[in-house]
Amino acid sequence: MLDNMAHDDFQRAYRRGFWRKLSSWFTGNNNELLVYDDVRRQLPIAGQRDIGLHEVPLDKIVGSVGRYRDFDRAFLPTQKVTSQRWINIDKARYQEIDLPPIEAYKVGDVYFVKDGNHRVSVARERNQLFIDAYVTEIDIPIRLTPDMDIDDVVAKRDYAFFLQESRLNKLLPDADLELTFSAEYPRLLEHIKTHRWFLSNERGTEVPYEEAVTSWHTHVYHPLVAAIIKHDLQAAFPNQTETDLYLLVSEYSWLLRELYQGADSLNEVASGLMPMYSEKAVRSALRTLRNAEWIDQMILEQDRAAFMAATHIDQIRPNAAIILSEPGKYDNLLRHINAHHYYLGLQRKADVPFDEAVASFYDDVYLPLMRIIHEQGLIADFPERTEADLCLWVLDHRQDLVAALDSLPTTSQ
Repeated sequence: MLDNMAHDDFQRAYRRGFWRKLSSWFTGNNNELLVYDDVRRQLPIAGQRDIGLHEVPLDKIVGSVGRYRDFDRAFLPTQKVTSQRWINIDKARYQEIDLPPIEAYKVGDVYFVKDGNHRVSVARERNQLFIDAYVTEIDIPIRLTPDMDIDDVVAKRDYAFFLQESRLNKLLPDADLELTFSAEYPRLLEHIKTHRWFLSNERGTEVPYEEAVTSWHTHVYHPLVAAIIKHDLQAAFPNQTETDLYLLVSEYSWLLRELYQGADSLNEVASGLMPMYSEKAVRSALRTLRNAEWIDQMILEQDRAAFMAATHIDQIRPNAAIILSEPGKYDNLLRHINAHHYYLGLQRKADVPFDEAVASFYDDVYLPLMRIIHEQGLIADFPERTEADLCLWVLDHRQDLVAALDSLPTTSQ
């Protein structure tokens, strides 16, 4: 009696497995168990440890160490060679005989059977939700989920190596910086490297890598992603992750600065993006991004923050209100300060502290120009510009202005 019941159970499971296989052929869906060794080869392994006996959700068991050809992804049998073992386990279940726990590896959020594949198959056929297992946990820097196939694991590989190299998985374990195109992870690492360089340059000492990573995520990555979310940029790019858009807006902003500082047109911005994206994607992105006024405002705020960090003029001259209205112009003003610093040193034939040069520039160059602008009432002719804009324009065109004044005819008395 039990033999017949268990045999019928196996035949029913086997038939279901057969029809699932046919369905997978028609739909193109992968119906195979993941191979533990293949998955392990693809991922950076930080270590492993025994975590003892656990109740393991059966729907999270997605692979096997050695029996991956004998069962499909739902652990339905795909062959009859070992059918008697399946039937014997099923009979034991009917007799309510306690079976030993299986052995499994836990990788991310999924499990691979080391020993006990037939027990798992019978348990799933009997609609159990959990099975007891002695678990060995494999430490990896990413999450694997039950819906993944080996191609998904391969796609995760580069992200895993990025997390390991950047150490973000240890420093900020909840951070999600996954990209759609795995070839772009080196660009993210370059962003971190660049931030570390600027941070070290600002402090005058090398900043530890871990500190630079945390600083980059807190002060660069997170604020930009917050702005992207606030302005719903994802609606225009529905297939992109937040980190995809972070890279896109970052690169666009950097190239836009080039435009503000002398590039001929947006075509140059487009050509700068071409090596990183397809031409169609670049054209589509530019149509969206050039209408995003918040990006210009963001660049302007970043430029001003960088200018203040470089000059400390808000501390040296607390009443100084240097507000420029165009992105890319704070760099011009900083160049004028650096030139003033250089010529001040030549004039004094000595090294001049930069803070002193900043104060001298403000007192002896900037303020006198501001007084002339006020006296002439020039700001009234440029209602959309600030006094600092006009002052910078005069500094940028000083030689042309002097030449123009020298060419004016003199009047006889």
